[in-house]
Amino acid sequence: MEYDPISNVTCRLQLESGWELILNQLEQSQTYAGMLEGVPDKKANDWGIDVDLRRAARREYTLGEPHLIPPRRREYQHEPGDMEQERVRRAHYPTEWERDPEWIPQVCCIGCFRSFPPVNDPEKHGSCLTVVWYQDDYALPIDPEVLRLLKQLDWDSLATDFEC
Repeated sequence: MEYDPISNVTCRLQLESGWELILNQLEQSQTYAGMLEGVPDKKANDWGIDVDLRRAARREYTLGEPHLIPPRRREYQHEPGDMEQERVRRAHYPTEWERDPEWIPQVCCIGCFRSFPPVNDPEKHGSCLTVVWYQDDYALPIDPEVLRLLKQLDWDSLATDFEC
């Protein structure tokens, strides 16, 4: 992300395709804020990601479908092996309860990006896209791997044109 003199904040993103975007809005929340007890697994994470995508679709600046940058999934919370005690504790559980712990990054980010001119309709004023991603801490800065993937967005096929 770079400083944008027009907006007077660090909010400009240059895509590899040449598109110049402005981060218009950024919402962040703890990924597991609603989890009162237990350890997440693939099913719980898939459900949470779906909830976050639906929440992103309802954002004020969202037009079209939100785009997900898939989170990295891992079997440990902080470092490899830190879930071993949890596996031992669950060893006596019935087979149908068996689920391997799975963690995704701790912060969900919903970013609304816009650009001028539009992608398809020259009668419109600009184009926009809402992107959902996960990272280990609150932004800014955006996680370097996520930033790399953001710069590779196919703006021409993902963005939606809008009028002011």
